[in-house]
Amino acid sequence: MHGPIAAKPVPPTQGCSRVNRDRRYGADNRGRNDMHRLMTNKADLGDTRPETLPDPSPGPGEVVLALDRFSLTTNNITYAAFGDAIGYWQVFPTGVDGWGLMPVWGFADVVASRAEGVAVGARVFGYFPMAGRLLVQAEKITPGGFADAAPWRKAVPDIYNRYVLVASDPHYAPELENAEALFRPLFITSYTAVGFLSDHDLFGARRVVVSSASSKTAYGAAYRLREIAPDVQVVGVTGARNRDFVRSLGLYDPVIGYDEVESLPTGVPTLYLDLSGDPDLRRRIHAHLGEALTYDCLVGATSGETFPATEPDMTGPRPVFFFAATTLDAHRERGTLRAFYERFFADQKAFFERAID
Repeated sequence: MHGPIAAKPVPPTQGCSRVNRDRRYGADNRGRNDMHRLMTNKADLGDTRPETLPDPSPGPGEVVLALDRFSLTTNNITYAAFGDAIGYWQVFPTGVDGWGLMPVWGFADVVASRAEGVAVGARVFGYFPMAGRLLVQAEKITPGGFADAAPWRKAVPDIYNRYVLVASDPHYAPELENAEALFRPLFITSYTAVGFLSDHDLFGARRVVVSSASSKTAYGAAYRLREIAPDVQVVGVTGARNRDFVRSLGLYDPVIGYDEVESLPTGVPTLYLDLSGDPDLRRRIHAHLGEALTYDCLVGATSGETFPATEPDMTGPRPVFFFAATTLDAHRERGTLRAFYERFFADQKAFFERAID
């Protein structure tokens, strides 16, 4: 066991955006019949444009969700960067060629419902577009939540289609909504990725090199590695401006800059846990470590904007993209999902206590 993570506290609004309910959904504006959404140019993620549309009205079995609070992290950039390769863009189609709705995780309120078992006023946690309203076709309704049966969402794993009714969630705490929106979708990626690597004995590695070490997914993974493989060296690679923060986490030993990866000893079997998606950094690490590199696990893309292309001249193992939802679907098929979540929420609580202390 290690000491608390010396992470920066999460202020009430840091990393989270909250829809202005007074302006959009407040008592004085409930008669308005428009909603707003922010579209992203799929070919240029820095190019966005707002759009106003009529508010949706629910048909039989449908529910309207009003997005209230959501997180913005590099995870959202990963969704956009791999949007076509993995199918993220298709979850919330815009009807406008070349433009998509960047997905976010957050909390919403049911403002209209014609689905039995989903009451107006209920609060949910789940996967949303950057839009004031979302119309869903509620199915698989239980006291714990429901799924969206929209046909264009069928191609993605179930976790992206399910909405949790927080009133029935024993792990829900209103005062932790910001932390939940920020960390939950990231920590489950960290947790399942390290679980996958552990199931394969870290592919024989005695050292794990983690890029974009300041990202939440990265230090969530480092935390789990320290818990389950304390004898394995965990190296954090980060930029100069983040170095002090990354060192303060107490999870990496050592912390090095991107310009220092060639200083790593080459005789140690090493696993590369790639959170940056930077193709130049990947090539440098492969070239430097050579046969000592046992596995290249691509988890995110804080720097890259495309799925890594095959490079015939690159030494070492080819990058393998890790998709957390596939792991969850496998648990569901085996009937072990409930047991998995019991372990996950217990470990997530311990991580939260350290990360936001």
